[in-house]
Amino acid sequence: MSFVEAIERVQDADRQLNASDPAPFPLPIIGREAVVAGTVLALEGGDWWLPGLRERIGGVLRETPVDRLRDGHAGAKPYKIAPPNTAPALRALYATGLGLDGFACVHLGIGSAADGAFHEALNLAALRQSHVCFVVAVHPLGDDAPLGPQLAAEPARLAAAFGISSTVVDGNDVAAVHAAVLGARSASGPYLIEARLTPGEDILERTRRDAE
Repeated sequence: MSFVEAIERVQDADRQLNASDPAPFPLPIIGREAVVAGTVLALEGGDWWLPGLRERIGGVLRETPVDRLRDGHAGAKPYKIAPPNTAPALRALYATGLGLDGFACVHLGIGSAADGAFHEALNLAALRQSHVCFVVAVHPLGDDAPLGPQLAAEPARLAAAFGISSTVVDGNDVAAVHAAVLGARSASGPYLIEARLTPGEDILERTRRDAE
């Protein structure tokens, strides 16, 4: 599947999902398609994927039916998709545990990265050399954001403090995200990807241009 086809599939499934009264509420993927598609396409069938509520629509790239994704609190075990947790940072701990017996990739945001459970996960991943990839989407906060800055250091710098390898990528570039996750998968221990998002860019149009 090409990157363009993956973005189109995710966007189409997202429209279907959010028109079907998903639980607990609609969460459009717009703006994060490249992070989701790039990540999922880099995974192998036996890898665990731990999405958030927004990212779960990417399950269609693992052949998960859209109807199976309507309940945002449910996982999809046959497709190796863990349930999105109501305490997002706990996903990082779950992923760290799953990474002790295979490869696991988890999606997080800046709010999750400011939570104590995330720091516990980094520490545990480094101690046990869990084969886990933390994908942290960094979305710039405007003046109208309900919360101000929540993290004193960039996620990649936090990873470095625990001796965890990391990379910073353009989160609107599906090929860059894909390459970064492949790199994390080939690493022998934990890895963190800081995916910086640029609001307002048409991800599908950009992906088409990059493919030319």
